[in-house]
Amino acid sequence: MRHLFSISAYDFDINEYGGASEAVRRMKEAGADGAELLTGYFDPDPVIGSFAEGIHLPYATDWYSAWSGDTGYIDMVSDENIRYRSYGRSREDMVITLREAMIHASSVSPAYGVLHASNTRMDEVMGFAYRDKDEDVLHALADLMNRAVSSFDGGEPPFRIVFENIWWPGLRMTDDSGYDTLLGSLDFDNWGLCLDTGHLMNCLAGCRYEEESIDDVLRIIGSYPQEMRGRIDVVHLHMSLSAEYRDECITRPKTYDVTNDDEMISKAYEHVCKIDQHRPFSSRRCTEIVDALNPEYVTHEISAPTSTERLSGFSGQRSLFLAKR
Repeated sequence: MRHLFSISAYDFDINEYGGASEAVRRMKEAGADGAELLTGYFDPDPVIGSFAEGIHLPYATDWYSAWSGDTGYIDMVSDENIRYRSYGRSREDMVITLREAMIHASSVSPAYGVLHASNTRMDEVMGFAYRDKDEDVLHALADLMNRAVSSFDGGEPPFRIVFENIWWPGLRMTDDSGYDTLLGSLDFDNWGLCLDTGHLMNCLAGCRYEEESIDDVLRIIGSYPQEMRGRIDVVHLHMSLSAEYRDECITRPKTYDVTNDDEMISKAYEHVCKIDQHRPFSSRRCTEIVDALNPEYVTHEISAPTSTERLSGFSGQRSLFLAKR
């Protein structure tokens, strides 16, 4: 089992760590076996790339609207930002964009690439109620990925694709229904799952306290069929105890006027960070989650204002596994 540190390939992030070489040194010093690298539409720096064992493909917030032909929101998005909002303005553009992301990411020869398997419409992002069905979103994502992967050798992606759960419509992993949909819809074989523990907590009512939330996650994992467990190659390990804030969101209107893309993205980012806290576990019982799944990779996905605090959070959570020895 490999313990990875989550870091971005973007220059503004790497420079916060003191450059690529210094970032690698600091990650190793913190106890990381390697990195999970958030990639973009460029070849990552080879120094930081050499330490990356996995990658996280870029995500588009509301790609499903574009795929469905609902152009109301994407018409206001600039050409510069369109691939970050919806992968493109047409299905053809979206396929090309995802293919390009995989080609750039393959330059570091990763063992796997994470892809968020969900969607939120921008006029719903500030609330906690969504009109799209999980199954519909996953069928559309499978169609998109099948087309994007089809041009690679043997109709298989250049690295293993692992689909990550979120609390938005799509793959939630509160049960095995999303896994069954992917299993019946994907045309390629080299794929797996990434269980994000914080995202799962964001799907569950009452996640306010660490110990109880660990129990909730273990209960859900215990309900997975063995075949599904075997597909979970990666765990994103962190916690979100945001039930109180999420309860407030339920009382909000279901839709919002989206008239300025930059303003809405700024508000959405602040909102999402309140839901998805990415806090390190302090209880050693978080290792029970990992033990229950025995994944190949555990990515400690910690959020904090500074690189020093993120590394410290990683070290603290990583130490919980070392204490078991």
